[in-house]
Amino acid sequence: MKKIFLIGLLCSYCISSPAQLLDRIKNRVEQKVVDQIDDSIDKATQKKKNKDKTSTADTSASGAAQPDPAQPGSAQPGAAQPETQQTGAAASTAGNSQQDGVSGKTGADITAYSKFDFVPGDKIIVHEDFSQDAIGDFPANWNTRSGAEIVNIAGKDGKWLRFNQDGIFYPEYLNSNLPENFTLQLDVIANKDVSNIGEFMISLMQTGTVDEKFNWGESRQVSAPSFKISFQPTSSEGQLTYSSNLIGSQYKYGVPEFNKHKNTTRVSIWKQKQRIRVYLDSTKALDLPRALDPAATLNSLVFAAINPDFNQKGGAFFIGNIQLAVGAADTRNKLVSEGKFVTRGILFNVNSDKILPQSYGTLKDIAQVLQENTSLRVQIVGHTDADGNENTNEDLSKRRAGAVKETLVSTFSIDASRLETDGKGKSQPIDTNDTPIGKANNRRVEFIRL
Repeated sequence: MKKIFLIGLLCSYCISSPAQLLDRIKNRVEQKVVDQIDDSIDKATQKKKNKDKTSTADTSASGAAQPDPAQPGSAQPGAAQPETQQTGAAASTAGNSQQDGVSGKTGADITAYSKFDFVPGDKIIVHEDFSQDAIGDFPANWNTRSGAEIVNIAGKDGKWLRFNQDGIFYPEYLNSNLPENFTLQLDVIANKDVSNIGEFMISLMQTGTVDEKFNWGESRQVSAPSFKISFQPTSSEGQLTYSSNLIGSQYKYGVPEFNKHKNTTRVSIWKQKQRIRVYLDSTKALDLPRALDPAATLNSLVFAAINPDFNQKGGAFFIGNIQLAVGAADTRNKLVSEGKFVTRGILFNVNSDKILPQSYGTLKDIAQVLQENTSLRVQIVGHTDADGNENTNEDLSKRRAGAVKETLVSTFSIDASRLETDGKGKSQPIDTNDTPIGKANNRRVEFIRL
């Protein structure tokens, strides 16, 4: 009997040991992934510190091509790699160094965005590229009761805020009522390890205290005026949840613009009184005509990373290039009646006159005014901020004005004889050049009636 027991015990060990061994190997592999991600962030932090110590030169006018993280051998040493699947395109609103989007492939034809009717607001009041914060730090002008850090990403320009744990995060400098018309844009990335368990939420709310921001920041629905949208890049489908205090909580399944395989997107939210439109890259994902009460006012922008377990899996969300602009772009009235229209919605590759396809909505808006007013002639004038060389900026602004003219002629069939061009570089600022917001407002294209 004893021998039979020993034989049974031995057989049980032989059966269970391989399973235990496989579990140990799986755990070691998962831990290795987490260690590699953490190590890449540490290297990026040290690289930035070393660079800051050894160089104080102005690099804002650099026009070097950026590597594509989707291509082999393109990774930048020491940069976080969220395994994005789409080529990132650094962009600029008629300026010399602004980073305005990772959506839209570099060199893509502008007609790829032919259904993109988004037009950004007139005046930029938030322009967050984290340029004033150090790699490895939490942004100085933000608040949280959790944790996040500024990182670089291989193949992407600029800095990004990395969320790798559950929490609420918001910019403290936005603390006054927003007007009835405004636009919000930002880039969102999810690495593959967060795709099946993590959720990222954007909340636009009316709050009165800091506690309300933290208590309501990740709630599906609150009684105060609010609009919320959250993204779950699950499997190959992806889904989003959206809600307001009027319409309740709603779901949309099958979101090809943001999922496990396509994990980078440009989110554009357009509020016009009670109407809310949401775009993911060039696709209009939502158009809600009665999302809010017409008299509702919003004063808070809050982000939430939801699911306390995703940090253990090595998952993370990244956001960057946040821009909030107020006012409706009244192109027709300002160009026809007032004689001048200013836009920051025409985007270019950094230090290039190549127009990015997400500029289509703004260009189409201008073209329609010209088509409806056939006797109208305009001068197109490019402007930059004060970064970089004066002569270089002037030349760049002239070439960009020329690129706008060419696009209006070739894409929208506007008679070239009705369009003149010029570029002023940094010589005519309309805002300070001492802050990111001021620089963003100075980077613009003007259309002046002749």
